[in-house]
Amino acid sequence: MVRYEPQPFLGAPDDDDSIDLREYWKILVKRKWLILALLLVVVTASFVATKLQVPEYRATALVLIEPEATQILGFQDFDQTSGRGSAEYRASQYEILRSRSLAEAVVRAEQLQDHPELTGQMRQRSVVAEVRGLVALLIARVLGASDADVPATEPRAARDPVPAAAARLRSKVEVVPVRNTQVVRVSVVSFDPEFSARLANAVVREYIDSSLQRRFDSGTQARRFLEGQLDEMRIALERSDRALAEFARQARVSDLEQNIQMARDGLRSKSARLDEIRRELLQLSSWSELLRQGRLEQLDSLGGSALARGRLPELEARLQDATLAYQQLARQYTDTFPGLVDKREELESLRAEVAAERNRVVSGVAGRLEAKTAEARSLEQAIEQREEQLMTLNERSVQYNILMREFETNRELYDALLQRMKEVGVAAGVQKSNISVIDEARVPGGAFHPVLTKNLAIASMLGLMIGVGLALLLEFLDSTIRRTEDIERLVDRPVLGLIPLVRPRDQKGASARGRPDRALSRYSVTHPRSAVSEAFRSLRTSLMFSTPTGMPKLLLFTSASQGEGKTTVAENLATVLAQNGASVLLIDADLRRPSVHRDFGVPRAPGLTDGISQIGGGAEIQPLLIQGTEQEGLHVMPTGHATPSPAELLSSSQFAQVLTDCRRMFDHVIMDAPPILGLADAVVASRMVDGVVLIASAGQTGKENFRISVQRLHQVQAPLLGVVLNRVDLESPEYSYYSSYYYNYEPDKSHRETEAIPQRKAS
Repeated sequence: MVRYEPQPFLGAPDDDDSIDLREYWKILVKRKWLILALLLVVVTASFVATKLQVPEYRATALVLIEPEATQILGFQDFDQTSGRGSAEYRASQYEILRSRSLAEAVVRAEQLQDHPELTGQMRQRSVVAEVRGLVALLIARVLGASDADVPATEPRAARDPVPAAAARLRSKVEVVPVRNTQVVRVSVVSFDPEFSARLANAVVREYIDSSLQRRFDSGTQARRFLEGQLDEMRIALERSDRALAEFARQARVSDLEQNIQMARDGLRSKSARLDEIRRELLQLSSWSELLRQGRLEQLDSLGGSALARGRLPELEARLQDATLAYQQLARQYTDTFPGLVDKREELESLRAEVAAERNRVVSGVAGRLEAKTAEARSLEQAIEQREEQLMTLNERSVQYNILMREFETNRELYDALLQRMKEVGVAAGVQKSNISVIDEARVPGGAFHPVLTKNLAIASMLGLMIGVGLALLLEFLDSTIRRTEDIERLVDRPVLGLIPLVRPRDQKGASARGRPDRALSRYSVTHPRSAVSEAFRSLRTSLMFSTPTGMPKLLLFTSASQGEGKTTVAENLATVLAQNGASVLLIDADLRRPSVHRDFGVPRAPGLTDGISQIGGGAEIQPLLIQGTEQEGLHVMPTGHATPSPAELLSSSQFAQVLTDCRRMFDHVIMDAPPILGLADAVVASRMVDGVVLIASAGQTGKENFRISVQRLHQVQAPLLGVVLNRVDLESPEYSYYSSYYYNYEPDKSHRETEAIPQRKAS
């Protein structure tokens, strides 16, 4: 016979990242009793804690803190009240109102160091405080505090009780600024309404007094500071004046700036004269060069004829006229003619004068050139000396200016400090406070804390949040199978059916025969019109369509672990099959913890083990091994006598022969096998059947155990048809869909089921 292997079932698609609010709602509805219980506990605890607390009263005074105030000093460096309109100033004032020194001043002014509220004798009652005090007492007892510490502590408290009282007073003071205003609410919380008003007014009064005192102290401090700075500045001014005078004496300058200006003017005039001489030397050099070359006539082109030649042009003109006259006479007369001889002598005389004049001009230009050259050299030396003198004066001017600036700066600072000293003396006695009381604190008419309605509302919200969070956490930590989607995500087999959980209201009907578990195993017989019976009929239909040839003839029912209802499912399925007119055999193959014989009230032996031991050599199963039941068509085969090796017995060929004979004798054979985990019985027997049905209990079967069980069946290639989810609570929001569409069959009132299938433990 070829065993049918069903096609793999593709599980549900992977979940996306979207949030399904309905799933969260189902979780909350499912765990509503847990949420309500936590809500009730938190609200009750809040109610008790509120009633235990002592009423507290709050008195409030309104104080105006203005940013403007009379300045002690007129400049920012010593202005102690600058920036009072800023947020930093307001925050500073709030901290002053909460300060330790202000609280100690109030305690001393009002003589409150022995008040019960400030000594700790009167305090707020609370569960947390009482528990904390008890824990502290136990710790002190355990640690064994020595008595030597007590005398050392008590004298200190007796000597100075003010700091401890001030610390408790600070915890009672509340400073709240009014938004977008300069008004501040100063409140004091106390168990006594009159005492709270007294403390609030005392805090405000001491705050104003301390502010004025700080103003006066700041003025006095500024005056002392200015006096010290003025003495130092006077010494510095005298030192800088002496340094300036000493430098002027050593440099021998009465007015350094005037000397520098005179040196600059002299240098400027000498430089101008040197430029003129250099231009004249350039002209004389050109003349000298022309005279050296004998080109005296070219001096006219340089504009120097009148300056350099003197009478030479006149003599040359006379020489030319005499030469012309002589030539005319020489053409007319002989050389011995007296007139010609006179002209010749005159011509010779003129020539001698021209030559002499030429020599004089050359000598004059050379002498003038030499004189101007000497003058230029003298001017250059004088300019160099004047430049050195000016550089020396400039160097002295740098040091002189440094000393002068230091002297002037010290003098200005001294004058400014002296002026501020006068202003401080005038403003010291004219102080105006920028703090005023708008409303004094009045005795409160009622307690502000605790507020029962507010605490209960907060407790309700907190309890609801804790309950919802715990419900979601438990759901997240729940690793059991609860829905068909869980099964389809873990394995590749379909869910053949859902067996609902019937909640017990009356155990009398179920235990009429003395055994409630037997009534549950026969549930389909005693309650044929119940939703449970319909679920088993639906399972029967699913099995009919699990293979192409219909329902497998030999079915094995098993589970991951014990107590998941596999025996109950096998017994009820066998019952509905028999009710349909088929002959059905129920085999109890759980040789370790059998229970079928107890459920049907038949003897355990003879049974399966006896049949396995008797079969051999072609012998058939004995009819005595099969027991009849009250349901027509339903027969059972109990386990028989106990055996020391169940796994070897179920893997034998004799067991296979027993199954073959049973398959031939009955229409359907259903085998109740042991659990898979920890045992090999069900895995061995799964190879000899036509189909395996795995039972999972909703809310009990672990996902990892279920996955390992399916994996073991796959390893031996067992014909796993699918999974049956047992003990499904249809009243839970998780199964509202299944409850509405699959198990909406309503029996009549006389047969309405109130029993449940409990967790039956195998004996």
